[in-house]
Amino acid sequence: MKNRLVFICFTFISISGFSQDSEIKSSKDWKLKSALSFAPGFLTEKTNTIQLQGTIGFVKNKIELRGDGFYFLNSFGDRPRFSMNHQLYAGAFYKFLTEKQFQPYVGFQPGLAMSQSSEYGALNFETQQLEHQITYNPVGSIVGGFDFFGEKLFYLFAEARYIFGKHTSNTYPVYLDEFRLSFGLGLTF
Repeated sequence: MKNRLVFICFTFISISGFSQDSEIKSSKDWKLKSALSFAPGFLTEKTNTIQLQGTIGFVKNKIELRGDGFYFLNSFGDRPRFSMNHQLYAGAFYKFLTEKQFQPYVGFQPGLAMSQSSEYGALNFETQQLEHQITYNPVGSIVGGFDFFGEKLFYLFAEARYIFGKHTSNTYPVYLDEFRLSFGLGLTF
């Protein structure tokens, strides 16, 4: 019975897909964007971080669907809270001016952080060593910035984002809140 239901659903989807050929847009309507940059971050208590940021996005009209990855390189200052804080995001952006070279945008990206606190650890009673647990935690990011398209393949970008979330482990929770800047050169196809 289950196989018949799957076959019927697959047949219906296939037939309805072919019946709408006139409505299917070409893949050239979507533009592919990618970029790689350094992203300095600012925490409270005079602490800064530096990450390597990679982005890939698909743009059509005023909407961009984009994924961002941040690789934690280091933190320095009065209170470096984390020895690891890698993050992945996926979300949507709205572009205000799509026919111009200068294109400001805003967006929201939910994501996931792989973090390890350097401040708080838990004692392992078997080894009598202090352990800092690596955990996966949900995060969110509000983003605003602009793209400047100067050439056919290249664009300049600058953006600011506020990241919010909480590192939870077997010790005290530590906030992942951070203000982060990114700027650099990207490619578009």
